[in-house]
Amino acid sequence: MRSAVRVVFPVLLALSLNPPSVSAQSLTPCVRSMTFSMDSEVFLGGRGVARTAYTATIKHTFERNLADGNSIHWTSESTQARDESGRTFQMRIQGCDFGQDGQPQLRTMVIVSDPAAKTFTQWNTGPGTQALAMVVHQHAPSQPDWKDIPRTPTVPYRPETTREDLGTRTIAGMQATGSRVTEFIPAGREGNDSPMKIVRESWTDKQNHMMLMIVQDDPRNGHSTWEVESFTIGAPDPALFAPPANYKVWDQDAQQAQTTTGTKP
Repeated sequence: MRSAVRVVFPVLLALSLNPPSVSAQSLTPCVRSMTFSMDSEVFLGGRGVARTAYTATIKHTFERNLADGNSIHWTSESTQARDESGRTFQMRIQGCDFGQDGQPQLRTMVIVSDPAAKTFTQWNTGPGTQALAMVVHQHAPSQPDWKDIPRTPTVPYRPETTREDLGTRTIAGMQATGSRVTEFIPAGREGNDSPMKIVRESWTDKQNHMMLMIVQDDPRNGHSTWEVESFTIGAPDPALFAPPANYKVWDQDAQQAQTTTGTKP
């Protein structure tokens, strides 16, 4: 990979790395019974960065030790992007299954959010999925009068935790600051015979309000890593935000409007 080229913007210190892939791929044999449940958005928010156009490749790794001494390892890549109008593209890996050729293939879910149109468009790819893209409109939901609804008393769960700073390191050509939070679960609280601990690391580029890596080690679920592998500032490929050409687009609001217009009194 060639070295990063830094371009100074008023707020964002942009990087241009090798252009990332725009499709998901499994770098090791994929696991049919496993899904990557840990996910995040690259940009955490903040003034001046909300509409930064970019494309990023995210590497996901998963390791789990089984009771019989066996172990499972899986590594894959997915894509995130945002265009200059604020539309976002996020691909989530949902596992894998066998295709018609008998080989394991990834199953993914894609979510495109359009804040201007106030819509979400979602479609799935891979074995067993339908060639359908659903368009969901965001309507202001009606809210009950919460003060008139009684609440059952409860004691908030406050786990015993420790926090430590991990210093800085370079991730995808950017300087990341790390922290580690360890949660301690005493024996018996969750049916566990012995005490357990859950460790979560977060590595962020604080200057640009970016999440660059998350590491989670949970004895119940295994060891997972979410990491920005490559990052490119600039307008992504517009085709990224459209479902595959053979997919049918279903817009429920549009269908209802057509039905209402076509109905005679």
